[in-house]
Amino acid sequence: ALATFGFGIMFERLLYPLNIMFTTYGNGRAMPRPSFAHSDKAFYYVVLVGVVLTAAAMIVLQRSRLGRMLRGLADSPVAVSAMGLSTNITRVMVFCISAFFAAIAGILYGSSINIVTGSEAYYSSFNSLILIAVLTLAPFAAVPWYAIFAGMTVVIPGYLTGQNTPYWMNVVFGVFAMLVASEGGTRPMPAVLRRQFDRLGGNWPRRKPLPAADAAAGWTPTVVAGTDDRSRGLQVEHLMVRFGGLVAVRDLSLAAPAGRITGLIGPNGAGKTTTFNAVFGLNRPASGTVHLDGVDVSRYGMAARARRGLGRSFQIPELCESLTVAENVALGHETSLAGAQVHTQLWTPAADRHSTAAATASAMQLCGITHLAGLQAGGLSTGQRRLVELARCLAGPFHLLLLDEPSAGLDRNETEQFGEVLRRVVDERGIGILLVEHDMSLVMSVCSYLYVLDFGALIYQGTPAEVATSDVVKNAYLGSEILAADGQSA
Repeated sequence: ALATFGFGIMFERLLYPLNIMFTTYGNGRAMPRPSFAHSDKAFYYVVLVGVVLTAAAMIVLQRSRLGRMLRGLADSPVAVSAMGLSTNITRVMVFCISAFFAAIAGILYGSSINIVTGSEAYYSSFNSLILIAVLTLAPFAAVPWYAIFAGMTVVIPGYLTGQNTPYWMNVVFGVFAMLVASEGGTRPMPAVLRRQFDRLGGNWPRRKPLPAADAAAGWTPTVVAGTDDRSRGLQVEHLMVRFGGLVAVRDLSLAAPAGRITGLIGPNGAGKTTTFNAVFGLNRPASGTVHLDGVDVSRYGMAARARRGLGRSFQIPELCESLTVAENVALGHETSLAGAQVHTQLWTPAADRHSTAAATASAMQLCGITHLAGLQAGGLSTGQRRLVELARCLAGPFHLLLLDEPSAGLDRNETEQFGEVLRRVVDERGIGILLVEHDMSLVMSVCSYLYVLDFGALIYQGTPAEVATSDVVKNAYLGSEILAADGQSA
């Protein structure tokens, strides 16, 4: 944001005075009106048409694939990038689109007053800060209807022309700023009002997921072929992660093949999440390689690894708070389709819409959260957020999942059901799972192979039965409460 604002100031100081812009003369530059709209009344209709077309374009954009990506990007950039969206491409597209509409607005405003200078308030970089502040304070800022509020701030001074009107507006602005700051942001739109607005403009963004039966018939999940091939899956070799002089992960090698649940366990601070971040491309390791299906992805970014089939959940769930559960789950499928191409981020073919809806419904059914589809993610409990994050992964075309403490916040029954979901996904789709988990009964019941970390180093590996009887593991991690392979206390 600072870099963008700095660019605006530089542009204003260096280029505004040039002849190609507002000229060096004090009288400024003439901006003529179209030949058919010389009068103020005729030009008013030109501006009105521009406003209507802009509003229509914004609504269409908000309901397009790019709009859904942007709503997710505003809430959790890490989440949408982890699902496969190239956020750098998305941000450049937003800059181009916003610059286009800003240019149209500048032309219309300049023609309305006929002659403009570089000192005009609406062309100053400071005016951009005012617009950002208005949008920040606007209620229900996650939906396009906040433009009504922003427009009121411009219209009111035109009707209340008293000498003290600007001062009172500043007071109101300050009060709203304190209220929004004290609440940590603007509140979401109430459900009743949201339904009314959606009914006014159609309910595309809030369409209901397909029924479970239709989802099962309408979408076929990605099935990993050749799961007996050792190259299928994840291979990490000699991984080392440093934070300054601290070595968080030291010379770690592990494999998580397709068709198997592999566990990565260890005490708090052992380096498990750090390993996940390095494997996924969130942190850059000091050394080591990461292979996915036999391809070296060590130099790939997070989104590129996701597009190659590597998905993950996070220790602290990364959900898009302002979106519904169904929309969050749909991102797992749609962001990978959007990818890194401009045209795929802008345009959604009909086949993609149908596959996304079916994948969303199927994943929610599998995780048992269909009844939560219309709820806003920001109001969910911790356990529900975990299930939504898992469903988002299952909706995407991922064949290797990194699950970071996915059962945290679940009760015993929910944990058992969660384990059944993991086993079913592995059996039916042949995907691989690398699981970080502190619930040892879950680990011992679902994992086929375990790696044990302590202080960033691998201290043991083997089957659950071998780990359960290892003196090294007992001393370093499990102590006297070690769970045997059958899930009972030894």
